[in-house]
Amino acid sequence: MAISISTVTPVYNGAKYLPDLVAELGKLRATLEKENSPLKLGESVFVIDEAIDDSEAVIRSLAKKHDWVQVITLSSNFGQHPATIAGMLYTSGDWVVTLDEDLQHHPKYIPSLLASAVEGSADICYAKSPKNTHNSFMRDGMARLFKSMMSRMLNNPHTRDFNSFRAVRGEIARGAASICRHDTYLDIALSWFTKRIQTQDVILYDDRNQNNGQSGYSFFGLVKHAKRMVMSSKIKFLRLAIPLGIIAFLTSMFIAGYMFITALMDLEFAAPRGWTTIILLVLLFGGITLAMLSILLESIGDLVLSTNGKPTFFVVDRSKDDELKEALSKLNYEIAPSS
Repeated sequence: MAISISTVTPVYNGAKYLPDLVAELGKLRATLEKENSPLKLGESVFVIDEAIDDSEAVIRSLAKKHDWVQVITLSSNFGQHPATIAGMLYTSGDWVVTLDEDLQHHPKYIPSLLASAVEGSADICYAKSPKNTHNSFMRDGMARLFKSMMSRMLNNPHTRDFNSFRAVRGEIARGAASICRHDTYLDIALSWFTKRIQTQDVILYDDRNQNNGQSGYSFFGLVKHAKRMVMSSKIKFLRLAIPLGIIAFLTSMFIAGYMFITALMDLEFAAPRGWTTIILLVLLFGGITLAMLSILLESIGDLVLSTNGKPTFFVVDRSKDDELKEALSKLNYEIAPSS
């Protein structure tokens, strides 16, 4: 039984790189066919996201030469995540591999990602570069810091591994893509479907922005990126709101009771007349308000996840994993050298 791979690549400004990318995908496809492997590269889906150069003409020309190259065109520029989501919905493979247009994500590492996934019984495998991607300490350091902060805030340990070079089990890729809204962060949606997530060392090199030292994202683009991630998640500190509200309420009741008893017994250290009642009411109703507010915040967090389409359950088929593992064991594929 054949095990099929689909690749998805958003296209925005890649005319310079697309011929080489398709050639490398073709090499991988030919290698699998030559080895008579049950593993097949069945299709490569390229999503034109209102390209600003002649990328569309280039990829359509390549599609005429290769029947496994498919091109879909978005009506406007929706961004990398929506373009990837659209491409996922057009795939049919047992595994879906997403990669950028500029060969930063080299197709020769696709078998390595798949091998890591099945060896670890995972449903998603992210590429993880053991070396700096951008050849800039500041940019790479800030990227790691940002992902670490988001991981802690969102209580998602996989956040620091998120990137656009990933191998995803096909039904999970299409399932996550089908429920994504316009502002849903794709990797957050994928993590709703499975917690079996691996990483694999892969050499990533950002050739496109090495000379000018600029990021592929503007500052406001990065802010929008972070906002999308937060709005697709249930923020960790909101989960602390209910116990903090209850603690505040109980504390207020204890203090109010203490002050009431001291005033009733007319002890010397009691608060001045009138003051006790005011403090009692402020603490009591303040505690109740905080408790109710915490429940409201928790409910809003649940509503955000529900609005974004988080599923109640999802069924996955891992029956081909042993066959895939055996096929990859017979294949001579490239892995990243140890750092």
